[in-house]
Amino acid sequence: MLFFASFLGQAVRGKTDEIIGRLDDVIVRVGDELYPPITGLVVRDRRQQFFVPASRLESFNGAIQLSSSTVSLRRFRRRDGEILLGKDVLDHQIIDISGRRIVRVNDVQLAQIERVYRLVGVDISAKALLRRLGPRSLAHRVVGRQVIDWQEAQYLVSDAPVQLKVSYDRLSEMNPVDLGRIVDALSFRESADIVAALDDETAAEILEEVSDERVADLLEGMDEERAADILEEMAPGAAADALEDLDKEVANRILASMEPEEAAEVQESLAYDEDSVGRIMQPDFVRIREGATVRDALTLLRSLEEVPDPLLAIYVVAERPAPAEDSADLPDEDRLVALRGIVRLRSLIIANPETPLAEIMEDNLPTVSPDDRAEDATRVLAEYNLLAIPVLDDAQRMIGILTVDDAMAVLLPEIWQHRQRERVFG
Repeated sequence: MLFFASFLGQAVRGKTDEIIGRLDDVIVRVGDELYPPITGLVVRDRRQQFFVPASRLESFNGAIQLSSSTVSLRRFRRRDGEILLGKDVLDHQIIDISGRRIVRVNDVQLAQIERVYRLVGVDISAKALLRRLGPRSLAHRVVGRQVIDWQEAQYLVSDAPVQLKVSYDRLSEMNPVDLGRIVDALSFRESADIVAALDDETAAEILEEVSDERVADLLEGMDEERAADILEEMAPGAAADALEDLDKEVANRILASMEPEEAAEVQESLAYDEDSVGRIMQPDFVRIREGATVRDALTLLRSLEEVPDPLLAIYVVAERPAPAEDSADLPDEDRLVALRGIVRLRSLIIANPETPLAEIMEDNLPTVSPDDRAEDATRVLAEYNLLAIPVLDDAQRMIGILTVDDAMAVLLPEIWQHRQRERVFG
């Protein structure tokens, strides 16, 4: 195993051991290969900087030895698809995928694999930094290197001044909370590159975990059609919050680009105050008609094309139509809005299939209004030890639920932000 910093500035010798120059940098081609190959050396002789192809590199072990004493003195020029280990990687930030954090590269690990020298890892240890910048006596006192395999290191394209083919596919495997924290902590350009590479659903999950200021910047910086596609995948309340932080004209254009059904849900959320229950409630919940059995409920759950997330309970409702002149036009499920009780999933799973839901439902639970202050409603959740609480409008129709996840974000924002900073930067 070889470490780049230990060779930086060392003599580059020709076939007969004469000094050609000194190593100024190493060029690596990034792309589809798991471990990027070295494609050449940048060598400096006095004030002249020139390129030596990797095919001339005989050995990196102990000394930098070339297979020829003849080299072209053509000036080194950057090419698309290539990065410089010194200028583009060393001392730059990368994402440690398995560690779910941003780290600084203090050294770069190389290895010869099937006669080709490749970039195989990055060293983020204090020992590597001290070896380069600090007193040698102090560096020797620090124990061990901390190397991250290159496959677990996400290089940030923004760090390179050339066009690169770098995949962000592995980032989509990360928990949205972890990746959201990382996107929030990176520069705008780096964050925009990551979001641009993600599919709409993943990007929406990420933006729901990012600060309002960063979400606004990212949405304003992207194509309006793309912004609309992402907002359609977000919870209506989160999408409403995002649009409120945008320039009004831009927000209206994005809203107009959204599908009518999703746009209507977002507009409904916008009608509520920013700190109200209506803004953060979940409009998707599973309802079932009064008089149903456990078997009916299980059949209903299995038939759903999209299951609400989180799915905590089934809500037993009765018909309460809108005013007579409108009720005939309402779908059946839109008339089932009068809450009778809830059946928790645990009770549903262990009950006999023929049991009426009325026998296992809870019918004496608290409810909240969409106009209630979100902070007050979340305290009700805590007091009654609930995972979700029904939201009823002025006509006592059930229009959504408030979950404990939404409550935590309201009650503990300072703690959440503190944990975020600690987690991202280790």
